[in-house]
Amino acid sequence: MIRKRSLMSDICDNKRRRLNYGENGTSDVPVPTDTKSALARIASIFPTEKFTNRLPPIVMRHQIYAFMKCRTDVDKELNELRKKGEIRLFKLGEKDDQLGVVYTKDYKEYVDRVSRNSLKVDNFLRNVVAVCPDISYSNTVLKQEFGLHEDDIIELIQQGVLTCRDVGCYWLSIPRAGEFMKTFLYGRRAILQHVRRTKYKEILQNELEQRKLPKKALLGVLYHIYDIIGSDAVTPVETSSGIVLRLQPELIR
Repeated sequence: MIRKRSLMSDICDNKRRRLNYGENGTSDVPVPTDTKSALARIASIFPTEKFTNRLPPIVMRHQIYAFMKCRTDVDKELNELRKKGEIRLFKLGEKDDQLGVVYTKDYKEYVDRVSRNSLKVDNFLRNVVAVCPDISYSNTVLKQEFGLHEDDIIELIQQGVLTCRDVGCYWLSIPRAGEFMKTFLYGRRAILQHVRRTKYKEILQNELEQRKLPKKALLGVLYHIYDIIGSDAVTPVETSSGIVLRLQPELIR
């Protein structure tokens, strides 16, 4: 009997199960069993070198869902990490639920590097980002609570650390986030094409891990497997041959 189950449920029933850790082979590193370790795993395979360090390691929140049975627990634990200042959350993409996760340390180091010693950016990182873990800021808060002026905000937008949310409100942003999203969506389309081309619109996960993506898909197969599982583009199904990734019916065409 074939049963539909979450990836994490399969793992819990078989503690010896292992997943590929990188593009060049396999590893005996245990599968993450909590939000923090899942985040660390996905961040560790982000290929910063392929972007020539133009981006920090970015994890999409839904990728963590690929490992965890309860998504509410993931959201709760990420929120706790955010409040502790360990991570920052970023609105990425057009959908409201598309959130990116970056370690605060990585974010600050990255912004410091790409902002070319901007005093206004440095002030923003030290006096706003370091003390306020919010995902967005209103114009009023920036000016009245943190003492920013209009020219400060303009430079922060130009440097890519703020983007407009709506009138008088701004998202905290990752400089060059558009480059990431372009590559991310390209890679997602490419890996889903591999599934669509199969006879029954499903493929063994182990087999998919061995497939190659176009060179423009810089993020790699494993990164996108976590993406398509966590975003529910495919459904993991346990079979006697291993986990099969079955394309959702609405995505077949």
